Amino acid sequence: MSETFIPWVLFLLYMLAIVGLTWWNRRKAATMSAFAVGTRSLPPVLVGLSLAANMTSVATFVINPGLVHAFGWAGVVGYGIAAPLGIFIGLIVTSKRFRRVGDRVTALTVPQWVGERYGDRRLTLLFAVVSLLQVTFLVLIVTGIALVLMSVLSIPMWVALAIVVGFTFAYIFFGGASIHIWTNTMQAAIMVVVAVLLLASGAEFLSGGIGAFADRLAAVGPHYASATNPSSLLFRDLFEVLVANFVIGLAIIMQPHLMSKALYLRSERDVNRYLATAMVVGTVFTSVLLVGLFARLSLGGGLAPDRVVATYIATDFSPSLRAVIMLGVLAAGFSTLEGVILALSTIFANDLYGSLARLAGVAADRIGGRLLLVGRVFLVVLAPVTFLLARDQLLSPSLSVAIFAQNGVYGLFAATFAPVLFGMFSRRASKGLALAAALTALAVHFGMYYGKLTMYHNNPAVPAACAIMASTLVMAVGVALKGKTSAAGT
Repeated sequence: MSETFIPWVLFLLYMLAIVGLTWWNRRKAATMSAFAVGTRSLPPVLVGLSLAANMTSVATFVINPGLVHAFGWAGVVGYGIAAPLGIFIGLIVTSKRFRRVGDRVTALTVPQWVGERYGDRRLTLLFAVVSLLQVTFLVLIVTGIALVLMSVLSIPMWVALAIVVGFTFAYIFFGGASIHIWTNTMQAAIMVVVAVLLLASGAEFLSGGIGAFADRLAAVGPHYASATNPSSLLFRDLFEVLVANFVIGLAIIMQPHLMSKALYLRSERDVNRYLATAMVVGTVFTSVLLVGLFARLSLGGGLAPDRVVATYIATDFSPSLRAVIMLGVLAAGFSTLEGVILALSTIFANDLYGSLARLAGVAADRIGGRLLLVGRVFLVVLAPVTFLLARDQLLSPSLSVAIFAQNGVYGLFAATFAPVLFGMFSRRASKGLALAAALTALAVHFGMYYGKLTMYHNNPAVPAACAIMASTLVMAVGVALKGKTSAAGT
């Protein structure tokens, strides 16, 4: 029996399960609202599982462990402690407020939420355009899944890409948000099992205790077992490891496919169970970053970061376990891939096309009747674009596809963070301030990165963190001045 037989069987069964769920839910995506956020009839635990799966993605299971493999314990501190802490605090602080405003203005997306909150559809249009930066994250996920399929199923690159892009885009095309929640629930369950298996693979390295494990890491090289690694490209000091990643974590939740999950809930009472589920399961998933350390001790150095986990799975596990782990890694990738595809399709139709059509004077009923069709046509166009961009990253990567993705998607939530945050908590926040904050964030983030300003320019987390702080300062000063003006007027 070939070593690829069991992986192929499990993969085909997984695909059949997704097809079955899509067929079962196909009639629930008959309108743009149902396609975007479902029917709001699902339990909060399932929505929480969907959020945990979406927060994790193939980046946590495949790409980021490769960076940990390269740079050591500092990567675990930055990506596994500082960033999740920011994410959890951000979710706790913002979810109920975001959902409350979203219910009042019946928003389907983050750009629509911003436009309705500030009373200007031009802001919806601006944030819809900025949201297209999320295509870079789409490319990261497709690349990571393709690498695993190529390694475990022994198939050519173009076949792996065609399977990932064609299959996922097709079932989201037909199923929308309802299929997305159900598939995420199934995927999250698989991911929990596989996370435990991957963590258990490090038992031999931990058998002597934490101290002995730390000594083995220290023997790899200078700073490999330290909280900072001055010789790395991403974790050189405490600001880069802790501050930048914490700020990024706070802002990560502003991604459309994450923030919009709160709009899936039936009522505000569901939010606590939704958040508790997401945080507990998300912590289990984040622990998979330790696999990067296990792989370094098992395989040694010299591997390209994006290929570390695929190589570790192929060399350190039996064919049967390899098949199960492959399934979990694929589930991690597909879960977030679905969310990003769904968010981009909805934003393009509801916010980009819808805003332009309204500004052009098209009747509301005509716009509403076309939104679902426009969103699906967008998916047909986006699929080959994603295929080609992922192919380019596989053929000519720059360190890691993570850098390509972070540069784009960090720009998105840097621009979104302050307008959404102040929109939730300050009545004095105005559309002018929201616009100024968004433009400030984009200028600082891309200006630092492409202008090569400071020694940190190559790490997208630092320009993005600076952009978030700068745009937040712009809105805070503006709101404070507006408050003083109002007080002086009275």
